[in-house]
Amino acid sequence: MKVGEYGLSEYYHQYITIEADDLTDQLKDQIEIHEDDCFALCSSYCARDGLLEFNVLAVGPTWQECTRGLDDEKMLGIFTVDQVIDREARIAESSIEMREKNEPWLERRDYGTDEDLLKTRFDPRLDPLRDPFYPDIVLTGIVIDHAVQEYDMHITGVRGPFLTGTLEEEPEEDIGIHFDDPVWALPYLNGNECRLFALFAGENLSPDQIAARDRIIKEMDKAGITFSGISIRS
Repeated sequence: MKVGEYGLSEYYHQYITIEADDLTDQLKDQIEIHEDDCFALCSSYCARDGLLEFNVLAVGPTWQECTRGLDDEKMLGIFTVDQVIDREARIAESSIEMREKNEPWLERRDYGTDEDLLKTRFDPRLDPLRDPFYPDIVLTGIVIDHAVQEYDMHITGVRGPFLTGTLEEEPEEDIGIHFDDPVWALPYLNGNECRLFALFAGENLSPDQIAARDRIIKEMDKAGITFSGISIRS
């Protein structure tokens, strides 16, 4: 399978071996690249601007033998998603050496990022809805002319059962909802696939809408129900 054919939750912050071929030449400043070093063992993270990137832990000549450089504390380099999205790849089984090198590095990259936002990146329900380059952008349905139309929403976090975010597109129709407006979306099933529906959206919610939204959040919080599932409270 190619990198772009996997769901984000299948490899994010985990390990994936990519048939990088000529891309390994970019790593020459960090490690000596042999002619047969065509494979790169990578993990992944979202940069500060939200772009998906792949940090390279090691290189090697085959899918199985891709460990050279793993004992180096530094990452060998970074591949952007557009460089690897169409490359063949395989999910790699983690090892102690991989985790010891990767986890502290990723922790530094995620420092200061909202914890609820971080959790959404591991949610497989959102995988079919994600922008392949900016995974925090997901399709969200809004009712326009009695029909649900989907627009890009940038995830900002979670409030109760809602996935919160801001609208990344300006709807063509004048419905009082605009680019960068706040959105409170709920998941629903369309056949066997999860979709998102914006139950509340826009800067100018009515007092009744605000009261209804806050009541839902309060009642779900009492029940321990969040967008991510049921939380056990002590």
